[in-house]
Amino acid sequence: MGIFAFFPILVAFCYFALILVIINFIYKWANKFLILKQEHNDLLREIIKKMDRK
Repeated sequence: MGIFAFFPILVAFCYFALILVIINFIYKWANKFLILKQEHNDLLREIIKKMDRK
């Protein structure tokens, strides 16, 4: 009965770890998306400035 007493705690810990991993992946994806969007906007601004100079 000793190992079966810790089984629910182990399952809850695994679910908690899985949720944290999913949240971490979502955070990394959103952060990368926002950084790429900002770089895209910066490049468009530079192109517009160069086009205005000509």
